[in-house]
Amino acid sequence: MHNNNNNNNNNNNNNNNNNNNNNTDGTQEKEGRRPQPVVAKVCGIGTVEAAEAAVLAEADIIGMIFAPSPRLIDMETAKAIAQTVESKKKATDASSTVVETSEQAPLALPVDAEDLDAAEYFTECANRVLQRRRAAGRPLLAGVFQNQTAEHIAQIAREVPLDLVQLHGTEAPEMARLIPVPVIKVFHVDASFSVDASAGADGDMLKQQCHSLILLDTKVAGTAQQGGRGVSFDWNIARKLADRGIPFLMAGGLTPENVVQAVDIGQPWGVDVSSGIEANRVKDSAKIRVFVENAKRPAATPPCFQE
Repeated sequence: MHNNNNNNNNNNNNNNNNNNNNNTDGTQEKEGRRPQPVVAKVCGIGTVEAAEAAVLAEADIIGMIFAPSPRLIDMETAKAIAQTVESKKKATDASSTVVETSEQAPLALPVDAEDLDAAEYFTECANRVLQRRRAAGRPLLAGVFQNQTAEHIAQIAREVPLDLVQLHGTEAPEMARLIPVPVIKVFHVDASFSVDASAGADGDMLKQQCHSLILLDTKVAGTAQQGGRGVSFDWNIARKLADRGIPFLMAGGLTPENVVQAVDIGQPWGVDVSSGIEANRVKDSAKIRVFVENAKRPAATPPCFQE
């Protein structure tokens, strides 16, 4: 089920040289260099075997689906995956600071957040999530939810346990404050989507003190289930967010074959894949390995955000 609409992206490369221009809201675009390889998130993991493959591939985040979906996971399997991933952890530098996840929403909240602009705030949040990843010595575990109650989400986050929660529906960003781990908030991209509007003063994308990470994914018409559909969007839209210095995850129709081009065009902080690493709707270990390898390959063009 790989409707990889690369035609949306192949004819747009001439739009990528946008650095150091003024945005429509008057803010200056930022130019920088990637301080670390692209973060690789593999999602829709539903078996211990697939989780082990993700660990071996050195994925950074393993996603499990707790919302209605063909990839819906049960609690017993989720806990087994968590135990397996924890057992595979690598020794880490003793000087690394492990940030506790319990009762912190969001984990990556900077102490002086009120003094940071949006680029600084979300870069700080992203850096703290990376710090947690390094200190943990294993991939972080993310639970994906869609329009479910904060109480239900928080209970699952504690019981599995989860390191991150992904809100993949139409939840208000403020809901993240009720969840005891850092939150990835999805923003669905379709023909009407505008980075300027979503990231502007009246938009939800850059609200601080709410979600820690931003995810751009394709909005698929005609279905309530979003995500894992294998449909891509124009990666130049994502590039506009990178040009503002905002780190973000990018999903939608990514595969081992197109992720290098996607990273080069969209300049994301991280990439998120589900159907693109499956064969006959089953996670494929070889595809997981190649996807992560290709995602972390240095891009031809450095991204436009700084550490």
